[in-house]
Amino acid sequence: MNTFDRYIIRSFFRNYLLSFVVLVGLYIVLDMVLNFDELSRNSRAAGTAAGRGGVVALFSLVGNIADFYFYQSFVFFVQLSGVIPVAAAAFTLFRMTRSNELTAMLAAGVPMLRLAAPIMIAGIVANGLLIVDQELLIPPMVNKLTRAHDEVSSSQKTSFRIRAMEDQAGSLLFVAVYTPESADGKTPATMEQLDIIERDKTNQPLAHIDAPRGWYDNEAGAWRLDKGMRMTGLRGADSLTEASISVWQTSITPGEIAIYRRHNVAEYLTSSQINDLLQRPRNYGTVPLLRVRNWRLAQPLANVVLLLLAIPCVLTRDPAGLKWSATRTLLLTGACLCSMFVAHQLAGTAPQVGTAVNWTSVVLWMPIFIFGPVAVVLLDRVKT
Repeated sequence: MNTFDRYIIRSFFRNYLLSFVVLVGLYIVLDMVLNFDELSRNSRAAGTAAGRGGVVALFSLVGNIADFYFYQSFVFFVQLSGVIPVAAAAFTLFRMTRSNELTAMLAAGVPMLRLAAPIMIAGIVANGLLIVDQELLIPPMVNKLTRAHDEVSSSQKTSFRIRAMEDQAGSLLFVAVYTPESADGKTPATMEQLDIIERDKTNQPLAHIDAPRGWYDNEAGAWRLDKGMRMTGLRGADSLTEASISVWQTSITPGEIAIYRRHNVAEYLTSSQINDLLQRPRNYGTVPLLRVRNWRLAQPLANVVLLLLAIPCVLTRDPAGLKWSATRTLLLTGACLCSMFVAHQLAGTAPQVGTAVNWTSVVLWMPIFIFGPVAVVLLDRVKT
């Protein structure tokens, strides 16, 4: 790595950080403006309860905004992970062109594509941040990310029923009242009037568990049952026997229950969790999970194609042509982003469940098949 490479890479990552702050900040501001009433609802209630409405409500609102968008910024980064490197590359090359640094490097005998090579490599490396974000950072935040805008500081926990939720072993869970874990984590997730039907591989009942109450033990990773009873011999061949049970080991966790309630949060899971849920399609549906899994494989490559489309457009010797270069970049990358959006929507509408695997794979990879060759042709046509 020579001096040129180090200089260009440092400049790219400075612009990458700046683009991240600007684009994610704009995303946050836009979302906050559209949902300001929901964010401020509990703040006004807190101010009224404290007797000093204005001051308490203001501090409560600022705290709610910081608490909500800190976690949401990780999701916003996933959605903007393809645009941020493009903006960073454009800013880097535009600044080098306007300050005549690009001209000096070309005069030193460095080919133009050789100058863009460090940016391409840095953009590919930056995709590693996307994988880390999706696989390591976002999954532990599921409970925080599934909150609505008006649930950030609400002391009231929304309860709901659970009907026939299937775990990895094939058991079915029925709960009359499920209450999620409190926002501060002091009160665990609880279930009231729960019934569990254990089944074999042929979906025949093996045992029945019932308990008036249960709560989730985070340290043990299991449900603690209060006065739980397990009855076996349900098929009639054996006599009915009943025994007490205090712990229920299952793959159903509070995080998975949150997904069960809101099916649009499968993108918050790790790839291994998605593969596990695909074994139980009755709870979550096959097509939505396949769309998330296949897009997670295609998205890093799609981001690279997006960057390779932008670089030939902004590589120019003439500072007077920067406006036209910016326009070309905007049009070409915008067309690629639109095709990704359309492909993502079409991937969720498989004609038949049996063809869902092939359908989602082909549709989600279609923008890469279309714009990948275009990027190669544009790079080949760059005048060096």
